[in-house]
Amino acid sequence: MDIETVIKPHLVKPMLENIVFSKLQMPQPNAMINIKPEDVIEVKKVAEDVVKVTMQRTLAVSPANLMNLSVAMSIEIPVDGIEFNKLPDPKEYIKNSQPVRILISYISNIITTLTINTILGPIVTPPNIQE
Repeated sequence: MDIETVIKPHLVKPMLENIVFSKLQMPQPNAMINIKPEDVIEVKKVAEDVVKVTMQRTLAVSPANLMNLSVAMSIEIPVDGIEFNKLPDPKEYIKNSQPVRILISYISNIITTLTINTILGPIVTPPNIQE
């Protein structure tokens, strides 16, 4: 389905919902450090012509005592309600849309900026959903 028939052309603005950041401990010398982004994404229709997407990316850091980091943002996407309801999987369609890709890029950039001055950073996470 053509994006112009479902998502209305409109300036969508990602809004910051929550940031959690704690530097906990320094790593041991020669410690193996693993960082895995984990995403939770929620898509819900808040009006006949608006879908709200909220995404939270949390870094699973191993060893876990090094850092606690999570960023959540949301975006409201104007849609054509009739065309949206015709989709076989509307939530999956929205998850793969350009406004959501932009939202994920914002989250990825915030994580990079927050971690630039840490012992581990900068941490650059993928600009796509990590489930």
